[in-house]
Amino acid sequence: MSRKLDILEMARKLFNESNTQAVTTNHIAKAMEISPGNLHYHYKNREEIIRLLYKQMREAMTLSIEDLPQTLEELSEHQKILIGIQWEYRFFFREILFLFSRDSELEKMYIIDNIAHRSRIRMTMVRFVENGELSIDDDATLEYVTDAILMAWQFYTSLMQTLGRPLSRQSAEEALQYTTNAMKPFKTV
Repeated sequence: MSRKLDILEMARKLFNESNTQAVTTNHIAKAMEISPGNLHYHYKNREEIIRLLYKQMREAMTLSIEDLPQTLEELSEHQKILIGIQWEYRFFFREILFLFSRDSELEKMYIIDNIAHRSRIRMTMVRFVENGELSIDDDATLEYVTDAILMAWQFYTSLMQTLGRPLSRQSAEEALQYTTNAMKPFKTV
């Protein structure tokens, strides 16, 4: 692995263990046993590192329209993969709004990606209606289900934190139950 990728991996590890506010580029350099100057040779600042980690996560999570799940069973399998990725980048979901307050470039990137992600969720829900697995007969309900799924994915970590519950791989997997339950009243099979 290249030095640049090693730095990103160490940063992700430290951000997940603590948080992005507490972990400076100096902390990352120390954990890597390199000088801060060496780290800054590769990355200008912490925000650049976070943006690159976000891009890695986005690339790992995003499916092309052609590859979207065709059935509820395929969706379930895809969500298991997403949970693993979300766990690897849990700092991002835990701190999303704070990160936006510190980096407008990240916020703009995320909003564009999130709108596209919402659109893919909606397309998937429409596909499930068309193939008879869901029965949703009005656009308002379709929008509600789409948004409920999106909110569960993006903010479940924050919900756990505000309830004083420890974040674990298992609690991250509980987000799946929320997405499944958002569709449950509309399932036909």
